[in-house]
Amino acid sequence: MSVTLSSITIPGAPLGGHNPLPMFRDHTHHRSVSLNSSYPDHLKEKLGYEAGARYLPYRMQDRYSRQRSDMQIDTIELENEHLKAVFMPQYGGRLYSLWDKRTKRDILYTNPVFQTGNLAILNAWFSGGIEWNIGQIGHTFTTSSPLHAAKLVDDSGQPFLRLYEYERCKNVFWHIDFHLPQGSDKLIVYVRMINDNDHSVPMYWWTNTAVPETKQSRVFSTTDEVIYYDQTIKGFGHGHMPELASVPGEDVSYPINFPFSNEYFFQTPASDQAPWEAVCYEDGKLFYERSTALLRYRKMFCWGHHPGGRRWCDFLSNPGEGNYIEIQAGFAPTQLHGLDMPAHTTWDFTQVIGLSNVSPEQAHQTDWATANRYVYEQINELITEQQIYELHGMAQRYADQLPVEKLYDGSGWGLLEQRRRAAQEPTRTIPAGFDFNLLNEQAGEETKDWQQLLMTGTFPDRPVHEVPPAWMVQQEWKELLATSLQTQQQNWNALMHYGVMLYEDSQIDEAIEAWQTSIAITPSVWVYRNLAIASKQKGDFESAISYMDQAFQLEQSFPDRALAEEYLNILMESKRYEQAWQLFTTLPDEYAEHDRIQIIVGAAALALHKHEFLTDLFQRDFAVIREGETLITDLWYEYHAQKIATERGELLHDDHLNLAQQQFPPPTNIDFRIVGDEAV
Repeated sequence: MSVTLSSITIPGAPLGGHNPLPMFRDHTHHRSVSLNSSYPDHLKEKLGYEAGARYLPYRMQDRYSRQRSDMQIDTIELENEHLKAVFMPQYGGRLYSLWDKRTKRDILYTNPVFQTGNLAILNAWFSGGIEWNIGQIGHTFTTSSPLHAAKLVDDSGQPFLRLYEYERCKNVFWHIDFHLPQGSDKLIVYVRMINDNDHSVPMYWWTNTAVPETKQSRVFSTTDEVIYYDQTIKGFGHGHMPELASVPGEDVSYPINFPFSNEYFFQTPASDQAPWEAVCYEDGKLFYERSTALLRYRKMFCWGHHPGGRRWCDFLSNPGEGNYIEIQAGFAPTQLHGLDMPAHTTWDFTQVIGLSNVSPEQAHQTDWATANRYVYEQINELITEQQIYELHGMAQRYADQLPVEKLYDGSGWGLLEQRRRAAQEPTRTIPAGFDFNLLNEQAGEETKDWQQLLMTGTFPDRPVHEVPPAWMVQQEWKELLATSLQTQQQNWNALMHYGVMLYEDSQIDEAIEAWQTSIAITPSVWVYRNLAIASKQKGDFESAISYMDQAFQLEQSFPDRALAEEYLNILMESKRYEQAWQLFTTLPDEYAEHDRIQIIVGAAALALHKHEFLTDLFQRDFAVIREGETLITDLWYEYHAQKIATERGELLHDDHLNLAQQQFPPPTNIDFRIVGDEAV
C-alpha cells in the first residue's frame, strides 16, 4: 500500500488565466423543465428547484486552445497489489486512471490527451476518469482547479488519500477519502460534506464515471424505471428499460443505439439500501459500482452515434480514441431535481468501484430484465449490502482525523474562512479533518484583498487598470465590506465589489447605486461593464451600449478580451451589425482572432455579405464551442440559404433555409450539435 506524488506527461492544451468578469446568477434561481405526457406527478417535486445558472464567486475558465504540446501533469498515486489509482489534484482531483494489474486493463476510460472544451459550469472541462461534482448543477466549479490533497493513515498503519476543499458558492466543507487496503480488488470512496451554517443550502452531488464505449457495452442498474431525455420537447419523459419512446424499437441498454446524445436516470426505489450500476462488455468484463443509500440514483449519458456526438468524442480526445459513456450516481431523481441540505448537517456515503468477469452470454441475452437480475447476482457476490455498510463504518471512523502529510495545495479560501472565524466567531471553528495550511503561499495570493479587509477593516484601493483578482459573495464578507464602506473612506474598488455582492443577491437597485458611486469616484471599465450588464438584463440595450462605449473610450481599447466579447454580443443582439463590425476591426489581433469573437462577428459578416470572412470561419477548428451550441451550424445554413436565394434572384425566405439544410450538411469541424438533422 502506498500514496505517492508523481506526474504524467501527455499531449495537451494547457489552461490559461481566468476570465476576470463577474458572471451573475439567474435571479429566478429555478429552471423551467418541459415534460411529456408520460411523466408522472409524483416525480415533479423540486424539479428545476435552484437549477438556475450560478457561477460566482468563481471566475470563468475560458482561456484555452487546441494547440497541444507535451504537458507534465501532477498526479497522486494510490496503489496496492491489485490496483493503481492515479489522481489529478491540479484538476479537481479527477481520478484519471484506475489500473487493474490482474487484467492489465484500465477500469475507466482514460483519455490519452488533456483537451478542455466548454462543458462545465465555469466552461473548461475534459473527458475521462471520474469527476466529483458538488454544489451546483453541472460539471462542478472545481473540475479544472486544484484541490487540497493529503495522506492519512488508518489504525492498521495503511495509508489512504484525502482530497478536500471549501466550496465557496454554498459555503460548505467537503472531502473524499480513498482507501485501497492490502488485498482489496476494489477502490473504496468515502465522501463527506458539512453544512455548518445556520441555514439550509441547496445541495447537489453526482459522481461522474467515464468508461469505454464499445458496440456491445450494455448498462444495468437497480431498476428498469427511468426518466429519460425527450429530444422532441427538450425535456423529460418516463419509461421502462430497455426500450424508450424516444427511440422506438431499440434496446437502449446498449448506448450506441441512441441516434443522438441522450441520458436516462434510473429511479432506484427507496427500499434499496445499496444501489448499483454496471456496464458489461462483449468479452465478459464487468465494470461495477455500488454505494450506500444516500447516493440513491443512477444515470447513463452517451454522445450517440450521430455525427455531432462522434465529433464531440473526437474533439475531446484524438480521433477514434474518445469513445466513452458516463455512468453517474447522485442524490436526486435527475440532475434538474434540487434538494436542500439542512443547517448544521453532515451528509456522507461510501461508493466502491471495481472490475470483474461475468458470462457474456447471460449478460447480453435478449431479455434485459433477466440479464439485469443475473448481473445483480454477480455484483452481490462481489460486494453485498452488509459489506458496503461495514466499509462505510470503517471510513467514518477516520472522517475527523487530521492529515499526517499535506501533499498538494488547493485554493487559499478555506484558510481565509478559518481566519475569519477565528477573528469574528471564535467559538465556531472549521470542521475537524481539514488542514488548509498552504505549502506554497502563492496559492493564497488571490485572497489578499479580503485578508486586508479582515485585518484592517479597509478594502484596498487598487489601480483601475489592474484586473480584479477574485470575487466574493459570502454574506459574512458582504457585512464586513458594508461596515467598511460606512466607517472608512470609500474607494471605487470597494464599491465595485460591494455592488457585485448586492447584484448577485438580487438587490439590483442598490447594486447599481453602488456602481454609480464607484464611477463618480474613479471611472473604470470593470464598473461600466457591470452597469452595461444590468441595463441589458433590464432590456435597455441603449444604456448597455452607452456604458460599454464609455468603458472602451477610457483607454480606446479593452484591458481584457472578455469585455470585447460582451460588447460585441450586445451589439449583435441589438442587430447593430455595422457597429459590431467596426468594433471588430479595431480590436488587437490577439482578441480578433479568438474563436469566440470570430463566431460572434460571423452573424455580422453574414448580414453585411462579407462572404470571404465566412468561408475562412467555416474552416476553423474551434476550441470553445459550448455543448449543444448551434450558432456556427445555424450560420452555415443561413449562409447557404442566402446563396441559394441570390442565385435564384429571390428574396430570402424559409424555403431557402429548408433547402440549405437538405443540401449542405455542415462539415465535421463545425458540427457540435447533440442532435443530428434526423432528430430535428
